[in-house]
Amino acid sequence: MRAGGSNRRQGRRFTASGVLGVVLCIVFIPLIVVNLVLIVSSYLKPDELPGVLGVKPAVVLSGSMDPAIQVGDLIFVNDCDPAALKEGDVVCYLSSGKAITHRIVSIAEGDDGQPRLVTKGDANNAEDRLAVSFDQVQGQWSGARVPGLGNAILFMQTPAGMILFIVCPLALFFAWDVWRRRRMDKAEAARAAQLEAELAALRREQGVGRGPTEKF
Repeated sequence: MRAGGSNRRQGRRFTASGVLGVVLCIVFIPLIVVNLVLIVSSYLKPDELPGVLGVKPAVVLSGSMDPAIQVGDLIFVNDCDPAALKEGDVVCYLSSGKAITHRIVSIAEGDDGQPRLVTKGDANNAEDRLAVSFDQVQGQWSGARVPGLGNAILFMQTPAGMILFIVCPLALFFAWDVWRRRRMDKAEAARAAQLEAELAALRREQGVGRGPTEKF
């Protein structure tokens, strides 16, 4: 009975460690992959907002779109056809290397005869000084935002943030995997030793049960 109870306890421990491993994989691996993709994309295409599968995260640094979008928010911008944009849409565009997310208030014609987007921040009193050309457009705001997460994203892009969110999770995962394998090896060795002891005890019992062989 003790052996069975011990096996059940070990099984529960291994089940718990297995669940922990799955949770670590679900939480950390996608976070690491997405962060690495964004970092690599920003270096490969410095003139574009980095994104994954057509979705581009952007951190809000000003309150020009209050109250719809607030400072420190993480917003998500979807790839779009600039020609399909209309008045009232919230668009993200690049101006002098900076990403700006403002609302389209009108569409005008530029000096070259090409359409331009006239934009304005909801909290601003005046329209943006320069109209936006289609090639500046990075995408349309999907309406999704995560309050405050933008500050964490900015920190993740610093050396300290990379260590905390990439190096440390990887180190923890590998350390946990080594610990888990050692526990499994010890448990296997303990079970093998227990089985050997039970077999030895069984042999002794069988030897005692036979008794001495009589000769005639």
